[in-house]
Amino acid sequence: MEFATGNGADTNTSNSGWWAVESALSPSPIFSKDSDILSAGLIQEYSVLAGVAANMSSGFLLLNARERVTYFNASAVRLLGINSHDLIEQPIFDVRKQLLALAAEPERVQDELDRAWFSPEQESSTDMALADAAVRWLRVRCFPMWDVQGHLLGRGVLLDDITLERSSFESRGETLALAAHELKTPLAVIKGCATTLLGNSTRWDPVMQREMLQMIDTHADRLYDVLNTLLDVWRLDSGAQTLQLAQVQISELLRQVVERWQKAAPRHAFELTIPPDVPLLVVCDAVRLAQAQHSLLSNAVTYSPNGGTITIRLESNDVEIRLSIADEGVGIAAEHLDRIFERFYRVQPREGISANGSGLGLAVARATFEAHGGRIWADSPGLGQGATIYCTLPF
Repeated sequence: MEFATGNGADTNTSNSGWWAVESALSPSPIFSKDSDILSAGLIQEYSVLAGVAANMSSGFLLLNARERVTYFNASAVRLLGINSHDLIEQPIFDVRKQLLALAAEPERVQDELDRAWFSPEQESSTDMALADAAVRWLRVRCFPMWDVQGHLLGRGVLLDDITLERSSFESRGETLALAAHELKTPLAVIKGCATTLLGNSTRWDPVMQREMLQMIDTHADRLYDVLNTLLDVWRLDSGAQTLQLAQVQISELLRQVVERWQKAAPRHAFELTIPPDVPLLVVCDAVRLAQAQHSLLSNAVTYSPNGGTITIRLESNDVEIRLSIADEGVGIAAEHLDRIFERFYRVQPREGISANGSGLGLAVARATFEAHGGRIWADSPGLGQGATIYCTLPF
């Protein structure tokens, strides 16, 4: 990889890496070609710099004092989506034009880039959303380059793919918004019922008192579930999720989860089938696995008409146990089957069916089964024909 220069500068004209950059940017050499020692040292340092720049994951461009591209690496070509032959000697405003062509919001980006482009002596940084599906966010940083006398030689431009960084940031924002929304409802119900029961103006009969206490209990459970889900998301993001493995009676664990849902959703019918040949003991984290099973049943209840049947079946073969949960609900279109396990992704239900929920339960369930070495996937004959979620655990 060589420094591409459009001004005929000789790279054997300086005594440090920065002089090599200066030589690529400036038409006037700093040192004479007569110094063989300096030339040999420069060649070595130049090779090191060129190797570093060529292998950078960041896009890197050098602009001379005339604001034309004198060097670029392969990452810059990739991120800009431009032919390398079209980039050398291009003025900075052509680079700007290419960036605007990639931008999802060119008008906003244009204002920010113009402020940077017209201030070559200042550092600047701009984050821009791209229309491209692979690289969705790009950070453009500009910085001036000076010689030892304080003269502006040109500037450098760094291009960084920050898609993962922005996705993580947006995910944290969505999680915070979700927490505020999901915690607000159960807290409001608990507070309302407690305040009503404590009021001195009314004497409540035992039946009404029990109903309000039942509402407090139900929404306290909901609060507990939301907090557990948010805690699981935090563990996933921080890499802090660890499994407390022990031998667990998988059939008994599943029965307990189903019984809880039979009480919570009495208008649904739950049919649990566990053949006698299913192994009794499985090594797993009982708490995490119960939470995952709870999320799967919650999803089935949410997307099933009231009174629909939810069929839960536990099966096994020589290497794994398979759990299936089938509902008679709205079904899932083929294009959504691979996406329902993504965070915050929810299939819009048909009219008359509420889809309350965090949009995190299936994502956490997938992480839990995969952490155990298992798999999870969904199947559906089509819209209006119900859906089945399958998950496996090795034993």
